[in-house]
Amino acid sequence: MSVLALLLAGPLQAWGSSARFARRTTENAPTKSGVLGLLAAAQGRDRTADLSDLAELRFGVRVDQEGVRIRDYQTAHHADTEDAMPVSHRFYLADAVFVAAVEGDDDLIGELHRAVRRPVFLPYLGRRSCPPSRPVDIGVYEGP
Repeated sequence: MSVLALLLAGPLQAWGSSARFARRTTENAPTKSGVLGLLAAAQGRDRTADLSDLAELRFGVRVDQEGVRIRDYQTAHHADTEDAMPVSHRFYLADAVFVAAVEGDDDLIGELHRAVRRPVFLPYLGRRSCPPSRPVDIGVYEGP
């Protein structure tokens, strides 16, 4: 078994476990689904791809810096009709730093490590508007 460690640091992060209409919340730490989404994107997997191999990975997070929860109030209009869209409330963590780790089969962890080092799709911290401020790759470690 191997462990892939990832540094998740950026000006904004959003790790939502649920989204209700125009209210997009965030958890206080990265979610397994969010980190697996980052890894799947790094591999270039399609949004409809089977992620059962990733879902079997063991997952853990260390909080290095909690960050501050902030709310963004967004308004928008349809480009063609100028009709107003519903007001949106989006919550983020500002200036948070986490180390996330996934543990699994050596071959799969090796593939994920290569993907993180040379991602097909750039990584983001929960939402596309949340790029990491540093490389996410910390390394691969042997054992649990």
